[in-house]
Amino acid sequence: MRMHEVHHRITSLIAAAAVVVAAAGCSIGTDSEPRALAVSTTTTSAPAAPTSGGASAQLWYLRDGSLVPAAVSLPDHTVSTTIGALFDTTDAAVKSQKLTSSVPIDTELSSVDLNEGTLTVDLSKEFDNVVGPSRQQAIAQIVLTATEFPNVSRVRFKVDGKPVQVATPTRGDATTVTACDYASLLGDPAELAKSGLSNASMQQLDERVATFAENCPASK
Repeated sequence: MRMHEVHHRITSLIAAAAVVVAAAGCSIGTDSEPRALAVSTTTTSAPAAPTSGGASAQLWYLRDGSLVPAAVSLPDHTVSTTIGALFDTTDAAVKSQKLTSSVPIDTELSSVDLNEGTLTVDLSKEFDNVVGPSRQQAIAQIVLTATEFPNVSRVRFKVDGKPVQVATPTRGDATTVTACDYASLLGDPAELAKSGLSNASMQQLDERVATFAENCPASK
């Protein structure tokens, strides 16, 4: 091969290599997860908002004047949210079991404060519109719902920021009450088993009755 032909071929190869290098510098990487897509997905996602199905809690309602539990879906499982749900319109799942409530929905839960096992529940002044057996039932609903939490042993009440005594079936009026004070208001599992109460509610009721029998002197 002549020298000028060799020189021409080498020059051509160098030029071609330069084009390949330049093209590689301008290309997009071949990652299996392109960064552009990942960034787009992250920046356009909206923050998740709390939903009604975030947690399940046991709330206490009434069936023919007796206390029975029902599982209700809530945004979270805090004491304030759980007790506050008693003051809302009754859940559809609760209505389907023909459960009622003596807790007035025009009453607001102003605050809850937990201190060494004692929960102080402050209710708006509308709660004073409930009197007689209905008031005692409403108190019982709140107390049994609150004491579903293992760190709540006792409950005190305020109305419009002022401490009040509440009625109990066995001790009369009291400043501090426990679930045992309302053990006599629980529904009879044997009777409720025929009433259409859900299996979950029946199981929870049986467990609470057994707990009262073990821990409450008046129930033994």
